[in-house]
Amino acid sequence: MKRFLHGATLALAVSAIAITVPRSLAGVRTPSQPLLLSQNLNFKPPDVTAPSNRQGGTHRGSKLCPAGLSVTPLVPPTNIGLTLTDSPTVFVYVPQTSAEIEFTLLTENEEKIVYEKTFKVDESGIVEIRIPATVNNRKSLEVGKRYVWSFSMICQPENRSADAVVKGFVQRIAPQPTLQSDLASPDPMTRLNVYAQNGIWYETLTTLAQMRRQTPGDARLTAKWTELLQSQGLESVAAQPLVSPL
Repeated sequence: MKRFLHGATLALAVSAIAITVPRSLAGVRTPSQPLLLSQNLNFKPPDVTAPSNRQGGTHRGSKLCPAGLSVTPLVPPTNIGLTLTDSPTVFVYVPQTSAEIEFTLLTENEEKIVYEKTFKVDESGIVEIRIPATVNNRKSLEVGKRYVWSFSMICQPENRSADAVVKGFVQRIAPQPTLQSDLASPDPMTRLNVYAQNGIWYETLTTLAQMRRQTPGDARLTAKWTELLQSQGLESVAAQPLVSPL
């Protein structure tokens, strides 16, 4: 796992990240009208970018990972998502595999491991990994800082350089009072709209996933999920099922 600590290439790329203050950090209020199921879900990504590794999870083939398998992180094209919570959920599409999977949260320059978890999945689909609020009595995510998470499918345990790896970034921000007020609505559809309009990616995805789990037969929610992923260039996994959260 310590292999991440020599990631000089990504560290150099991170230093060149372009960033503009997100709308939600600037305190710009987006009016939150009640969102009807018939209305479109319009996710507005903030002006924040990060080094991309969204399509890097294809493997040439091994006993544990047959050729052609592709791991896909559910992140916007910018490869970074904002969150308001200290315990966001990360979503990744995982194909059918018997390989062990390793999830790691690191500081932005990959010099320090914040959290890591190893597991296996029983079926292909979109996996949810929730980052704990604290690790060893320390906060996992500090407000105003960004972190990189890595999702590795261990295809050859004796040769970790053969892992199928994808990465994404997460940045925790503090909500402005107007945003907090909008999110106080008891209506989940309204909250979903607020998250989307303010570019809060991880909560947008999590809220919609929770709604789909609660009413799995609702075709309108399925359509919104598909619409959201397609709008962010994730149409290849939009129809994949949600598997049990880890």
